[in-house]
Amino acid sequence: MEAIKTYWFLGAKFNGSEDQTERFVRLGIWENGYDNKYLNTVRGISVGDRVAIKSTYNLKKNLPFDNKGQAVSVMEIKATGIVTKNYGDGKLLEVKWQKTNLNKKWYFFTNIATIWSVKDDEWLSKQLINFTFYNKPQDIDYFRNAPYWRSRYGDNDTNFRTQLFKWIPFYEAVADNLLIYQNKEKRSELMVFINELAIEFNLSYLLNKNIHDICPFTALGTFNRNIKEITRKQIAKKWAEFLKIEESVPNSFEGIPLLNNQLSWFFTNSENQQQEIDNLWEFYATALKFSNADENYQDEFEQKFDLVMSQPYCSWQLTNGLFWIRPHAYVVLDKVSKVYLTDELGLIKDKRLSKGYFNGNDYLKLLDNLAVRFNEDYFPNHSFPELYLTALRKYQSSISHNESLISNNQWQFKLLQLIKELCQKNGTDVFQRKEFLNKYREQLEEEFPNNSVIGESVSNTLQRLRDKDFLQFLGNGKYRLVSDNIDEQNEEIIESDDDIVEQLLVKQPYKLESLIQESCFVDEQQLQQMLASLKMRKNIILQGPPGTGKTWLAKRLANIVIGYKDSNNIRAIQFHPNLSYEDFIRGFRPASDGKLALIDGPFLEIIHQARNDPQSKYVMVIEEINRGNPSQIFGEMLTLLEADKRTPSEALELTYRREQENGIYIPDNLYVIGTMNIADRSLALVDFALRRRFAFFTLDPNFSEKWLSYMIKKTGLNSKLLEEIRERMNELNEFIAQDRMLGSAFAIGHSYLTHHRAIPKSEGLVWYQNIIDTEIKPLLEEYWFDEKDKLNKAMKLITIAYKQSQ
Repeated sequence: MEAIKTYWFLGAKFNGSEDQTERFVRLGIWENGYDNKYLNTVRGISVGDRVAIKSTYNLKKNLPFDNKGQAVSVMEIKATGIVTKNYGDGKLLEVKWQKTNLNKKWYFFTNIATIWSVKDDEWLSKQLINFTFYNKPQDIDYFRNAPYWRSRYGDNDTNFRTQLFKWIPFYEAVADNLLIYQNKEKRSELMVFINELAIEFNLSYLLNKNIHDICPFTALGTFNRNIKEITRKQIAKKWAEFLKIEESVPNSFEGIPLLNNQLSWFFTNSENQQQEIDNLWEFYATALKFSNADENYQDEFEQKFDLVMSQPYCSWQLTNGLFWIRPHAYVVLDKVSKVYLTDELGLIKDKRLSKGYFNGNDYLKLLDNLAVRFNEDYFPNHSFPELYLTALRKYQSSISHNESLISNNQWQFKLLQLIKELCQKNGTDVFQRKEFLNKYREQLEEEFPNNSVIGESVSNTLQRLRDKDFLQFLGNGKYRLVSDNIDEQNEEIIESDDDIVEQLLVKQPYKLESLIQESCFVDEQQLQQMLASLKMRKNIILQGPPGTGKTWLAKRLANIVIGYKDSNNIRAIQFHPNLSYEDFIRGFRPASDGKLALIDGPFLEIIHQARNDPQSKYVMVIEEINRGNPSQIFGEMLTLLEADKRTPSEALELTYRREQENGIYIPDNLYVIGTMNIADRSLALVDFALRRRFAFFTLDPNFSEKWLSYMIKKTGLNSKLLEEIRERMNELNEFIAQDRMLGSAFAIGHSYLTHHRAIPKSEGLVWYQNIIDTEIKPLLEEYWFDEKDKLNKAMKLITIAYKQSQ
C-alpha cells in the first residue's frame, strides 16, 4: 500500500503583522512568526514535503456559484513549493518556491490555523491537494452538496431539519446591526430602547435596576430567555424595527439556547461593571470578525475569550451568545450540549467540566475538531445548529413531564423569593397556598411557559421546601416561612452544581406529505392503504426481500400515527430466536438484591403508557417479527391484539399475574408495526393466528424512476451510470425471480444502492463496485453456495466495466 503523504498549508500573517508572502518567496524561506506556538509542528515538516502559502477569509459576492446570499469560506493559494531544509528550531524552513502569484481561490473546505497539515487519505483532502499542487479544478457542486454545506449552499435541500433553521439569517442580521453600538457615543440610544422594552414587556430583571450601560449579549438575551414564545416574537419584532432588519422575524425558535431567567446578566453590578461591559463589546466585535474565517483574529479571539470568561457572571452562557450571533461558526456548551458531546460523541472528557479548566484554546480546538467531523458522511450531525438541536432532542428523550423541564433549583429559589415578598407585604410569616397561587400564578406562567401544571408544581416545590426546613406546614393549606435565606448559592437549595437548563422544544408535525417529501419510493396510494389499515386493524406488517426499506418505512409510519417526529411515544424492539414471553411481556428476573422479581417487559410498559395517556397515540415497532416465535412471545396478548378486543371488558389475566391485578387489555391508542424478511431460510412460516391479526403489505425492490431521480439529486452522479446500475439490478432481480429455488422473495432491494450524500463523479464506479463486493456478492454466494455457474452468471449481470460507466 502506498504511504499516506502530508501536505502543508501555511499562513503568512502572524498576530496582526503584515502579509509576509512576498518576503518568503523572495528569500526562499517560510518562517514561523510566533516564538512559542507551532514549534513542534514546524519541526515535524520534512525535507521534500510540499507546502503552500494560504490566506483564509469569507466572501459574499462575486463567487462562481450561487451562494444564496450566505458568506462562503475562501482559502486563497498564493504560492507552492518544496521544503529543501528544516533548521529544526521550530521557526525556519528553506523552500524552493515553484509557483508564485497564484491567487487561486478554493472554497468551503478551509482552515484558519496558521499551519494546516492535510493528508491525502480522504476525498476532500485529495481534491484540495490536486487543486493546490497539481492544477486540477475544484468540484464545487460536490462541496456545495456535501453534508456540512448542503443546508446553506446545496441544491434545493428540503430536509426537515434544514427548514428548522430559518431563524439563522434574522439572528445574524441582528448581530451585524447591533455592532454599531460598540461606539459608546451611540450607546445611550440603545439604552433608551432597552428600557422601553423592559417597561413594555415587564422584563423585571431589567426594571428599576439603575443601569446606564449594557453589553451586547445581555441585550440579545431579551428575546432569548425562557419566556412565552409569543412574547419572544414580539420582542424580536421590536429589535427588527429598532435595528432596521429586513430579514423576517422567526416563526419558530427551536434549537436556540436560552438563558436561565434568574441568570440573564453577563456583567455584575459592581465597581468593575463598566470594564466588564467594555470587555464584552470588544469580544463581541472580535467574535464576529473571527467567524468570517479571518485568520488574523484567531489569537485575539482566544485572548478575549479567556478575559471575559474570567468575569464573575460569564460562564458557559457566553457560548450561547456566540451561537446567537453566528450559529454556523460557534458551538454551544450549556449542560445539554456538554452531556451530548461527552456521552454521545466523546469529544469532551467530562460533562461537568468547569470553566476554570477550559480556555479559549480548548474552545478553538473543539471547533476545529467538530468542523472536521461534520464533513464525515456518517457523523450524526453536520453543522453546529444541527448538533445543538440533536442535543436538545436527546435531552428531551431523557426527561418526562413538564415539571421535569424546569429545574427544581429554579422552582425553589423562585418560590422562596415570592413567599418572602408576600410575607413582607402581609406583615406576617404565615401564608396560604391558595392566596399564593391567586397572586403569583400569572407571573409563574410567564416565568415557566413550558409548564402546564403550575398548581401541581407549586405544591411539589412547597413540599421540597418543607423537607429542607425552609417552611413549616400548619395545616389547612397554611405555611410558615421559617428561613428566608435565599442566597442562590445556598447548598440547601441548590441540588446541582452544574448549569440550569430549560428549553422550549417545538414538536415538528409529521404527516404523509412529510414522508413523501423524504423521497419515499413507495406509491402514495399504497402508503394511504397502510395508514388506513393501521387505523382500522391497529396492527400491520411490512414484509419483503432484504434491502427494501422496511424498517425505514415502519418508523416513519409510526411518526405519522403519532403526528410528529422524534417522539417518546414510539418504542422499537427486534425479535430474535432467544426472545421469550418473559422478556417481552412479563416474567421473573434477578433484581439488585439477588432475588427474583416480577418485571414488566417493553410491550407491557408501552401498554401502561398508552392507557395512562388516552389522548395520545403510541406505537410499538417490532423489527424481524418472524425471527422469534411470535405466538410464544405474545402469549395471551396475541388475542388482545385484535382491534375489536381492545376494551376493558376483553381484559385477560396474564400468565404472571400481580396481586390485585384484574386483567390486562391493549388500549385502543396503541398500534403495532412489524417488519418481516421473507428471504431468510432459517425462519419458520408465520402461523395463521398471527396473520389473522395483522394486515400484510409487501415492499418490492424499487429501482424505478423515483430511485433514479433521487440518486441524481442526492449523489450528483452521472445519470448514465445510474441508469446502467438500475438496468443491471433489475436484470439481476429477474434472474433471481426465475430461479425455482429462490423466487422474487430473494430479490435485492434498492436500499443497498441508495446513497444520501454527494459522491464525486470520478468515484461513482468505485462506490458501486464496493457495494457489490462487500454487500451484494456475499448474499448471492449464500443463494447459490453450491451452484457456481448461476453465481457467475449473476455476477456477470451486475458487472459494469469502467468504459461503460463514462
